Amino acid sequence: MESAFSSPTPTKPSAADLELTLAQIRDVFAACVVLDQNRDVSEIHIVASAGRKPKQIIRDVETLLFVKHRVKVDYRKISMVLLPDEKLLKIPLARPEIRGIVEDNLGSEKRIRVEIRGASKVAIGEAREGIDNPMTFQTSAKATINAIEKLLGQHIDVRLDNVTALRLGVREVVLVVLTSLLEDREETLVGASLAGTRPAESAARATLDALNRRIYNLTSQAPRQTEQDD
Repeated sequence: MESAFSSPTPTKPSAADLELTLAQIRDVFAACVVLDQNRDVSEIHIVASAGRKPKQIIRDVETLLFVKHRVKVDYRKISMVLLPDEKLLKIPLARPEIRGIVEDNLGSEKRIRVEIRGASKVAIGEAREGIDNPMTFQTSAKATINAIEKLLGQHIDVRLDNVTALRLGVREVVLVVLTSLLEDREETLVGASLAGTRPAESAARATLDALNRRIYNLTSQAPRQTEQDD
């Protein structure tokens, strides 16, 4: 007698799931997966280091996708770009975007965490403020800068100068002003976001808007040396 219950059909992985898996492969910096209407892989685009042979990376792609997701990929669907400069590997190819903001009350403090995704990577930055003296705009902006640093894997010379809300007609806009040090000169970065119901989210989006305008310059600069070499 046949069972009245049928086995559930396995859910096919999303493009984001596959991209996160590909980001685990050695020397792969960024990956973009395109699915067709049936959620089958149509195209895979890879940006990797020139330090490895393309055939090795393609074999890793085929093996890892099959082992982890049971997805078989024709190598002809995989395109690849190799970057010879190691510094370029730190630069996200797509503009980072905010995936979520969490505000936690921790007794005498409030913690704001900002989750950002870029180049198939996810990073969470955080900052804290006192409950008795809340500065939500500034705290959220600092958490966003912290998340970008974690996403890039390096410190960026950015100073938060001001965060304010301005009313323009019937709308309110949050403005963030940053100062960055680029090649021994200071540059002012300004970002804006329409004010919403959550001040922390509005400030985070305005901060990311400011950083996105100069993300290449901020990541291509060499970290500043803090101590003299012996």
